[in-house]
Amino acid sequence: MKSNPPGKTGYFVLEGTNAFAASYYFNYLMFLLQQDHGFSNLNNLTLGAVHGFLYVGASWFAGRFGQRHGYFTSLRIGFGGMGAGVALGWLLPGTIGQIGALLLWTLAMCFTWPMLEALASEREPKDRLPNRIGLYNVIWASTAGLAYFVGGSLFQRLGKESIYWLPLIIHALQWMSIGWLERRHAQNAAMETHPSTAAQTPTETPKRDPRITQVFQKLAWIGNPFAYMGMNTIIAVVPSIAEHAGLGIEAGGRLMSAWFIVRTLTFAVLWAWHGWHYRVGWFLGSFLLLIVGFITVMTSHQIWILILAQIAFGWGTGLIYYSSLFYAMDGSDTHGEHGGIHEAFIGIGIGSGPAISSLALWLSGAAMSPAIAVGATLVGGWTWCWKVARRTQADPGTR
Repeated sequence: MKSNPPGKTGYFVLEGTNAFAASYYFNYLMFLLQQDHGFSNLNNLTLGAVHGFLYVGASWFAGRFGQRHGYFTSLRIGFGGMGAGVALGWLLPGTIGQIGALLLWTLAMCFTWPMLEALASEREPKDRLPNRIGLYNVIWASTAGLAYFVGGSLFQRLGKESIYWLPLIIHALQWMSIGWLERRHAQNAAMETHPSTAAQTPTETPKRDPRITQVFQKLAWIGNPFAYMGMNTIIAVVPSIAEHAGLGIEAGGRLMSAWFIVRTLTFAVLWAWHGWHYRVGWFLGSFLLLIVGFITVMTSHQIWILILAQIAFGWGTGLIYYSSLFYAMDGSDTHGEHGGIHEAFIGIGIGSGPAISSLALWLSGAAMSPAIAVGATLVGGWTWCWKVARRTQADPGTR
């Protein structure tokens, strides 16, 4: 048997193109809403909260749906719906049209990520699963970062309507490829023989106390929503950050893509080196970097400080996200459903960060209030994780 099961390249192409299209549309929609619809930070944050909370229930449902009715059925719904969403935004340029388009797009997107995660990791032996998840993470992070880095240039040179028609072309091509990928998937499943268990020696896949595994899964599921609180709060106010730094859309997009790039590099490091697996110190230390990076990004207008802060923030978000997906998939046989749970927890953070920020901004009117409110919440999340992590102290291999 080959070291890599055949037929997975197509799934990674779908993943990368999905990340590029989603990053370009959603992130630069924040700029468009500010420029063309007069959205303030409060407006962007409020819309971001609605988007996130919708993502929670829809992801949970989509993961269960795909596990029961088939990954490819779910992908057809997802790519078709995302294409319909961006097309709706293109056809209805008013504010209500933009909000409706985003909500439809959000619902549809939930049918894609759990399935792509499942297809990348299913039928992988435990010794190869970390490698497969690492490749998955590097691909989506690099293409999402690329979209943010070049998105400002695309927005200005191709026109603002390119946030609709470019993703629409990508989703149409994705949808058309599903039939071929589904046939390949069936052929590969029929031909594939499972690797010999002799290849999985105790040295390569040491047996771990199930209680330790459960603690780390809980840590990751707690930490990842808090990471996304920070990420999506920053994303919603990037137009304002760029404006205060004296930057336009193109320069602002390149500057604020720094943490995307660092996150990709973090994924690459964690993919190549497995010493962080089931290590409390790496998780809690990275969470602290995330907090410091978030507060600094939200409160500074100096470019060099913003870059340094994004380095810390990118590493923190990278390790916490990687932990969440790895621990969710490690030892799971229902990858579609677990992928849906993973995405639902992400949605909690996507919605909660902007919700807390918008409430703080609405109550106080102070520009610094989102940084203070979400920063304090992140500290609370770190404390929660620290208390959970104390259960592993009896095992020196987890420190």
